Amino acid sequence: MSFGPPPTPYHVPGSDASSGPPPRTGRRRAAVGAVAAVLLVALAAGVWAFGPGGAGGGSPSDARAAAGRQAPDDIRETVEKRPPSPEGTAVVSYEETLRTVGRNVSAMGTWATDEVFAKGFGNEIKGFRLGGSQASEIAWRLTLPGPLCAVTRHVSVDGRTAIVYAGEGGGDGGDATADGGPDTDPLTRVCDRLAVFDIDTGKKMWDTRLAGAGSSLAVNVTMTHGTVVTAWGEGSAAYELTGGKRLWADTDPSACADEGFAGGRDLLALLSCGDSADPAYRVQKIDPRTGDAEWTYRVARGVQGVYLVSSSPAVVAVAAGDVVVTDLISLDERGERRATIRLNRDHQVLDCDRTFSAVVESCGAIVVDDDRLYLSEEDHIVAHDLATGRPAGKFDAPAGGEMHPLRMSGERLIAYRPGRGLGRPDAVVALDPDSGEETLLLLFAGGAETGALDDPAQNDIVYEHGRVFFGARTVVGPYDEGEVGATDQVAVGIESAG
Repeated sequence: MSFGPPPTPYHVPGSDASSGPPPRTGRRRAAVGAVAAVLLVALAAGVWAFGPGGAGGGSPSDARAAAGRQAPDDIRETVEKRPPSPEGTAVVSYEETLRTVGRNVSAMGTWATDEVFAKGFGNEIKGFRLGGSQASEIAWRLTLPGPLCAVTRHVSVDGRTAIVYAGEGGGDGGDATADGGPDTDPLTRVCDRLAVFDIDTGKKMWDTRLAGAGSSLAVNVTMTHGTVVTAWGEGSAAYELTGGKRLWADTDPSACADEGFAGGRDLLALLSCGDSADPAYRVQKIDPRTGDAEWTYRVARGVQGVYLVSSSPAVVAVAAGDVVVTDLISLDERGERRATIRLNRDHQVLDCDRTFSAVVESCGAIVVDDDRLYLSEEDHIVAHDLATGRPAGKFDAPAGGEMHPLRMSGERLIAYRPGRGLGRPDAVVALDPDSGEETLLLLFAGGAETGALDDPAQNDIVYEHGRVFFGARTVVGPYDEGEVGATDQVAVGIESAG
């Protein structure tokens, strides 16, 4: 792992935390719940050999101990084991046939457990059984009256996740068999239903209506500590993950509006205050059981956009004087600025902005651990120290290649290396941030398997339980009548052939 020179310190002027934990927005809050198939080749020198344990050198007992510390309704933090063999083979191949010229279908939602891969498409979620003899076997279908409006990437330890969708009367009656159900146009949805479903079974555990919810342009959902939290422009609310009991709701008019939330280990809220043409942004750490703010960070005026990269450690992305992200800001436990990382946007993959989406918990191409932040820059992944903002090392891809961080697995970073156009297979690897050593997890045919789904800025890439999944976020319909009936890839999954 190589190290570069420290950058010139940079600070977004006027950014500061408030002097204490003020009320979130001055609104009245109603607390209504209890508080409580390729050749196996070495792609880089010095591939790190596993011991008898899991990815990154942890033993199975270490992984079990980590899992044992989490309650069933906590957000899972899977520690991966080494697959039996790095040779990859297809386990899911999901395609849809689009018939309506010029109409695109949203395919939001890509989730996996050790038993099932689930993918959203229009107004339906399909579950594919894993570990069986037949690839792409559909285990279940969850069909909704209207299309999906918002999803969260978070999954609980017991395999549940949350969605927002358009209820009865929320669509325009589109052809469900042709293009993924009623109303695939995001501008006409009425997104008024929140639900939690079990990924293994496809069963909705509970479902509720969001009072006053409207357009999908202002709706998102996240999860943290047994709690589901959603915002829809005119309000926000939190519910118990198990059972769906409402904990608090915020629907009173105010000078500050909840733009959205970021979940995981903690809960952050992004608020916009004042003039909508030139808002003042605030980031707050929220008690998920009560809705109360524990601290407030005030973003500098003039910033054009803010995204919530990580809730713990708290990291925000800002577009300072521009519409693209220019800086990443780490915050301490009191909501005060620790460091600022200035970006060269032309050479980095951030994946923060989503068209026709109010999701603020984005920047999926950035991974954060307790001490560092990882992002891809051209042919390598660079790590930045969250305390100083300075580079803390980098992982280089083979000559001419790319490498993208996916998520943490214990103390190791899971990364994806596409081999597109280079005559090399694709790979998923585990990287040791301290030693710089690399472990090969999966090796597969790349473009022959993943098609056009291997771009992390346009598609979901999920590594879970020794498998990697590539899922489209949008499926584009035919451009003219001559193309009607063509099939498009929605998702692909790869697992170990061993």
